[in-house]
Amino acid sequence: MGVGRALQSLSQSWTMPKLSQPHSQRQIRIGLVGTFEVANFGDCMFPVVYRRLLAQRLPDCEFRYFSPRAAERSPLADYGPVRPLPARLEDASFDVDVLIQCGGETLSLGHSSGTYNFPASSLSAFARMWLAPTLAASRGETLFFVHSVGMPTINLAPQPLIAKGLEYANKVSVRDAVTSDRLGQKFPVEADPMFALSDCLDREVFEQKARAVLPQAFEPNGYVCAHISAPYLADGIEPWCEQILQITSQTGLKVLLLPVCHFLWDRETLASARQILIARGMAPENVQLPLPGHADVDATAALIGMSGGVVSSSLHALVTAVSFGVPFAGYGGKGKSAGKHRQTLLAAGIDFGVVTDVSQLAATLGEVRKQDLEAVREEAIGRALSGFDRLVASISEGEREARPMPADLIECLVEQDRAPTRHLGQEAKRLILRMLKSVPAIAAALETRHRAKLLKIVSK
Repeated sequence: MGVGRALQSLSQSWTMPKLSQPHSQRQIRIGLVGTFEVANFGDCMFPVVYRRLLAQRLPDCEFRYFSPRAAERSPLADYGPVRPLPARLEDASFDVDVLIQCGGETLSLGHSSGTYNFPASSLSAFARMWLAPTLAASRGETLFFVHSVGMPTINLAPQPLIAKGLEYANKVSVRDAVTSDRLGQKFPVEADPMFALSDCLDREVFEQKARAVLPQAFEPNGYVCAHISAPYLADGIEPWCEQILQITSQTGLKVLLLPVCHFLWDRETLASARQILIARGMAPENVQLPLPGHADVDATAALIGMSGGVVSSSLHALVTAVSFGVPFAGYGGKGKSAGKHRQTLLAAGIDFGVVTDVSQLAATLGEVRKQDLEAVREEAIGRALSGFDRLVASISEGEREARPMPADLIECLVEQDRAPTRHLGQEAKRLILRMLKSVPAIAAALETRHRAKLLKIVSK
């Protein structure tokens, strides 16, 4: 059977299942969809925030977690096993009442050889995260909500097609105005719910978590969280270290070098920065990395929230700073004036604090300190919770309805997803990498090589 006929059969052969009783009378099974198996603060924090905010509003919920790859647990949080998303559309079935795609820049199509290198005969990581759930929702099998999600700058060609496909989800909102424009302004912008992170637990709890992993002699409000990931160091690490020295001179704060993007070997990058800062005159006891246990997402959030300032290349380190009313200066990448950092903050009403030149970090932190950060915090949290409450209302009122996605649309989406694999040279490279990484010793050697290559940027 050809692809077209197979997809046509797939789209027509499902009938709408019936709930035995309405949501309000029984436990709601909620599946959260994202890249929860990637060792990155933002990726692993999303389900924690969604789970807490949903549990406050829908008390009788059972949560399950779905990512492109399976994992026994998230690397930075222990909320149970992470289930694999369907690798093929014919397997797009979910044993939950509601699916929510949350966070990140995951509205796209197309295979790659990076974090997710899947065979061309299967769905890409992107398609697994939104297309498979959308198809299930279009059959009336589950409800599917895309909430405050962004679109990456890679492979922008299929934007109109993606927008058409997303019309078969139950409700879609995006994270920023740029993503909205790319999708033809069909879907509203809603602020990232991570802005409400500080509302998820009492401040005393966050302070306890911070103290548990702070180095000796470090106290809340007495340090600045400083973070940079190697890919942002196009000009080496020295210019960044110079900015940190200026900040400590201006504020008198100690420096906590906080790993955030662990899959990018932040700890090694920041350890190199520490040696430079000490060589430049900082007392070793005043520039430290956090104690073991800091990688847990709650601990990371607590260290940011209890700090006297944040300097970071991580979007969600900045979002967390806003949530706690902490001064911040973000580096969004060289020349990236319309990048995700600024656009995500704009959706929360914040038009300051992000630079595209490392040499502006110290001055920017000083300017942000002059802002009414409590008012900024309240506005950002208010916007995030308003969007979240609209999501909850949609879940509460939602009814499964079969609106079959046309077979020709499904076929076009699958073809676009496979388009990058048509380049024979690139596809051969992807195949070789998959084969090599299937051997544990070779996979470890490749990771070591990649790590060395990335950290070479640091010593530039």
